Amino acid sequence: MSDLEQASRVRPSERQLVWQRQDLLAFVHFGPNTFTGLEWGTGLEDPSVFAPSELDCSQWMRALRDGGFKGVILTAKHHDGFCLWPSKWVDHKLTSGDVVREAADAARAHGLAFGVYLSPADLYQAERGCYGNGSPAVESEIAPSFTYTVDDYNRYYLNQLYELLTEYGPIAEVWLDGANPTKASQSYAYDAWFDLVRRLAPDATIAIGGPDVRWVGNEDGYARETEWSVIPFAGGRMVAEETAAEVAGAEQLRDADELRWYPAEVDVSIRPGWFYHAEEDAEVKSLATLMEIYRCSVGRNALLLLNIPPDRRGLFAEPDVARLAEFGANVRAVYENDLRPAIFNVVGLSEDIANGQQVEAFAVDALIDDEWRELATGTTIGYRRLLPLSEPVAATDVRVRVLATRGPATVAVSLHLDPLVGSQE
Repeated sequence: MSDLEQASRVRPSERQLVWQRQDLLAFVHFGPNTFTGLEWGTGLEDPSVFAPSELDCSQWMRALRDGGFKGVILTAKHHDGFCLWPSKWVDHKLTSGDVVREAADAARAHGLAFGVYLSPADLYQAERGCYGNGSPAVESEIAPSFTYTVDDYNRYYLNQLYELLTEYGPIAEVWLDGANPTKASQSYAYDAWFDLVRRLAPDATIAIGGPDVRWVGNEDGYARETEWSVIPFAGGRMVAEETAAEVAGAEQLRDADELRWYPAEVDVSIRPGWFYHAEEDAEVKSLATLMEIYRCSVGRNALLLLNIPPDRRGLFAEPDVARLAEFGANVRAVYENDLRPAIFNVVGLSEDIANGQQVEAFAVDALIDDEWRELATGTTIGYRRLLPLSEPVAATDVRVRVLATRGPATVAVSLHLDPLVGSQE
């Protein structure tokens, strides 16, 4: 069987299909950094520095719902090791209340899926605890029927993961992150972590370092022009680096010993930073920029994970709320309607990814004045492809020519008029 035939047969899991169909998820970075002005904390912050004066997670969720988001992922623990819930395993946590509880309850009350970010790196534990302490791996019972052979830090991490999954579920996504600002050397017991998630939250995707969803390779908001969900692996690792310009081309397929369905998630912040800083209130991304990001993430076979950080009150700031409302209204007005026949400047294409990802090259033609004219060409389609045109087109019909494919493919077409295509900042 050829490399392309093997790639043609790879299919997503049900949890990956559910994840992809969300289109838009929100990130919420909240913690001591909100109050210290840092992006990466030190792990030595006094817990009392975290003191939101008007915490209202329902305000977050209303804004996200208006923005068209289907779920939210909260930084339950960032790299500083500070916990936004009253974990019984550490003192570096909020001094009162439970932000994870309030966020989880508010998300579900507003019809949003809820996920947690639990940083593997932990500066608090590196400075004062068990991260990188060289302890041996020993048999450790996390809970009845949950026994793993792990060292001190992995036991700590598993206990916190168990808390989050059993006390705040259902959890839709567990976000790991690969960044590591610590100087200590610490190995992670990924197999144990993943086993715990699979058993406690079988419908949850495990992202960014996990087996279900990969990092797109940048934090700018852009997927690749050619973005495959079928990814080649060798020796249990991606053949190409996540940041590579090409991660699943013919060269990578030749070097693979395994192929996996491993779609891309595009994480980017609505502001320059991930945490709230008052001096960035005038730097919230414009509607035109957000729509460009939408077309280049959701519209390139990926999912958009947009970060909106609460301020020191514990609220989304007014500029962010206003922009989310504009963004949601524009996405609904433009991309939830198919204009045919009509004037359009964006062509939408999609494959039924339940049957794999097949298209390698295509062209789009429009029937204008009884003559077929080529409007655009491209490579991959996948779950969704949005093709902005240089100018609006009035056509009586549109067709797609599949020029190269790995297997049988049915392509759906939609037409849209986006007034912000080509808009200048």
